[in-house]
Amino acid sequence: MATSIIPLARGLPGIGSVFDMARDMRAFMTESYLEHGPVFGMRLLNRRFTVLAGPEANRFLARQGTRHFRSFEFWSGFNAWFGAARSTLSADGPEHATFRRALRRGYSREYAEERVEGMIDIARQEIAAWPQARPMAAAPALQRIVTDQVGTLVAGVSPRAYNDDLVHYVHGLLSATIVPRPYLRWSPRFRRASAQVDKLYDEVIERHSGSMRERHGAEPDLIDDLLDLHDADPKFFPEADLKIAAMGPFVAALDTVAGTCAFMLYALLRHPDVLERVRDEADELLSGSAPADQTLREMDTMHRAAMETMRMYPVTPLLVRTAANSFEFAGHRIPAGERVMIATAVPHYLPEFFPEPERFDIDRYGPERAEHRQPYVYAPFGLGPHRCLGNGFAEVQIAVTMATILHEVDLDLDRTDYSLRTTQMPLPAPDESFKVRVRGRRGAARPLAERKPWGARWGPRGAVLGGALWGALGAEATREAFRSLTPAPRRTLSR
Repeated sequence: MATSIIPLARGLPGIGSVFDMARDMRAFMTESYLEHGPVFGMRLLNRRFTVLAGPEANRFLARQGTRHFRSFEFWSGFNAWFGAARSTLSADGPEHATFRRALRRGYSREYAEERVEGMIDIARQEIAAWPQARPMAAAPALQRIVTDQVGTLVAGVSPRAYNDDLVHYVHGLLSATIVPRPYLRWSPRFRRASAQVDKLYDEVIERHSGSMRERHGAEPDLIDDLLDLHDADPKFFPEADLKIAAMGPFVAALDTVAGTCAFMLYALLRHPDVLERVRDEADELLSGSAPADQTLREMDTMHRAAMETMRMYPVTPLLVRTAANSFEFAGHRIPAGERVMIATAVPHYLPEFFPEPERFDIDRYGPERAEHRQPYVYAPFGLGPHRCLGNGFAEVQIAVTMATILHEVDLDLDRTDYSLRTTQMPLPAPDESFKVRVRGRRGAARPLAERKPWGARWGPRGAVLGGALWGALGAEATREAFRSLTPAPRRTLSR
């Protein structure tokens, strides 16, 4: 028989477990699971949550999540800041499935693999500006690469000029979904960032208006898919809900992919034997001697290093939901309307599944051990109906970005004795104390003019023009030249 007495995780009067979560939310969830079992309560200021943790919780989420959990309440405030009634994040059931169908192509592995050259070019441009022999905060540098890749290749607009404001805006809103921050509305810095994000959105939509894309034959991107959904059913997907969807790629990449890359860089610099193996694969990818998509699939060490990074340093260690229907779990009754956290990353550090969990060990994922294949113990991209739609795209982007960095430069930790420190809000990431130095530059595998960074989509003549401009003018000038030709897509929004 289910009982209503749920043990409470440690916390302080008035603020609850805020400090523990701010220190390391994944570790705190794991410690609480080991102390209390798969169900425990937690307070964050004036909010109480029921936490489900461990492989039992992951199994329940994967099998029963559609029936018992909904996302709307947690994301409703986030939606409101964008002027939206709902979004992919907050929709459930058939509505969520409709959004996923519309976004599937733009977030797919195949879409990413077709744009590997573009990812490499953007990463190289940023890496070329890294200072030599001077300390540089790694996480912000990786954010700039990742958001530029996603914005340019998925939404048609580089967010480079908006990067600092985008980071401030998104971090403020995501943090406020956990701990309310009403002062954001009156913060001059946040209001300034909000205005810049509005400008970025306007630029994205402007580039996807009219008929230029059709005239030049460029392939449609994720923003086109969203506008197609709006055109097909403006009642289901009104213009008011478009902004949050169009900004989705920027929001998704900012902390997830960039954070994973930063954690992975730290892990590799701490494990030079693995670093050398990954670098060998990176050199093969950047040599251009085989098709990029084929080489990517053969980068076994890179893939396993990324998997171990996501196990040890999960950037989404928990999910927040509302109980849509009452249910029983592990001997407790969870009533409808209860705020629920599902701590999906707790099994990542349970030694019965991952022996010596504090050790970075990429051999866990080989066929002999395959520790990640145990049911419901490895969940870096979440589980259930809201499992990350862009996981395939993210895997390609992580591999390409890390390969480009390791191929282009030799890096050292700024301090050889440095021990990683993290920030936890809005999502776990290395803090700015994680700094690296460029020890030396290894150089491009091929002369830049021999590659086809921009223009290949217009056929052989476009590729020749792109290579010539790239060699003569450099990355940014070439990109802008082709953007002036790139169709701003096809329609004017219905009013």
